[in-house]
Amino acid sequence: MNISNNILKKVGLIPAVYLHIPFCKKICPFCSFAVRRDRANLHGKYLQAVIDEISRRAEMLKENEANENGKIISESTPLKSIYFGGGTPSRLTLKEVSALLDQLQEYFPWTAQTEISFEMNPEDVNSDYLSGLFELGVNRLSIGGQSFQSSILQQLDRCHNSADLRQAVKTVNNSPFSNWNLDLMFGVPEQSVASFKNDVEEALAGDPSHLSLYGLEIHEQTSFGKNKLIRKWETEHQEQFERMYLWAVERLEKAGLFQYEVSNFSKNTKEGRNNLLVWSGQNYFGFGVGAHSYFQQTRWGNVRSLRKYHQLLGDKNWPIEFEEKLTKKELASESLMLGLRSSEGINIEHWLDSYELCWSKEQVAFVQGLCDEARAFWKADYLCLTPKGLLLADRITVQLMPGN
Repeated sequence: MNISNNILKKVGLIPAVYLHIPFCKKICPFCSFAVRRDRANLHGKYLQAVIDEISRRAEMLKENEANENGKIISESTPLKSIYFGGGTPSRLTLKEVSALLDQLQEYFPWTAQTEISFEMNPEDVNSDYLSGLFELGVNRLSIGGQSFQSSILQQLDRCHNSADLRQAVKTVNNSPFSNWNLDLMFGVPEQSVASFKNDVEEALAGDPSHLSLYGLEIHEQTSFGKNKLIRKWETEHQEQFERMYLWAVERLEKAGLFQYEVSNFSKNTKEGRNNLLVWSGQNYFGFGVGAHSYFQQTRWGNVRSLRKYHQLLGDKNWPIEFEEKLTKKELASESLMLGLRSSEGINIEHWLDSYELCWSKEQVAFVQGLCDEARAFWKADYLCLTPKGLLLADRITVQLMPGN
């Protein structure tokens, strides 16, 4: 199906696209994403369904523009970001990655300036695969390392061991990729502060351009969530959790990686573009099972079942689990939350005026209390959270919303 350049102006309103690849060699006991065990014979049907969803969204945008403006503008605006997430995108062959990018190009154009990020597990990293990805246009990697300690990796039931991760880091550093992220996890049961510090030091020695530090979250529907001992450990070790995080923030800053969001640290100009676009409230489309999208103040999420995803698309229906038009209050809350989670903070006066809000005396006092506790500070008209405050960002957002 050929889509003319007439559509491309409209899809230029979508600066970011997320492609969800649900296949995993093994399902991690802490994972709450839409994933399933990998079987190579499922790839072709799934990728074709994703391409079908992509083409239908492009057609929808074309129709919306025609209805609103009575005409189509011919100029196109390339995507700023494409993000392959999962699941494990590196379960795909290079041929499958190529086919998906080629089809995406027809409906949502991208160029050499587009940041194309690709998540990988350490056991999938090899020089031939990396060279192939680079030739296809992928220019940023994200390696799901989690830890350099074999005991922690066993606790997380990961497929790779510490030697696999060290070899992956070495292979990436000998590849064409200069822009890459490494994920580390803290707050893992039986993980000591010293063990986590060793992970951070070894990660820094690998010289990634970006580090993501994720505190282990226990979700009820996961294997960890159903384990009473793990839930008990999490509850009893919150102070240790905070010590790990605050130490890491200080250590990474000294190493030249600045914190631009709660969990993300990067060298100068190496922030994840997908992160920046989504957190700044830009439109984005997510394709595939469990993927979320945001467009014209409406958010929706796709079904998590692979079978249902195929069925709905086959019946020419949208594969949507939920859809919601955000109210003014919800938009205000989200804007506040995203602003507080970023290093830049949020211009409170502008935020209050934009949403016609007013703080109570109690909320003004609450902010003063945060400043007194070194959890927040003012930078001109911007309210910013310190690392101690970022640990409570969600709770602070609730407290600062008028009417709560």
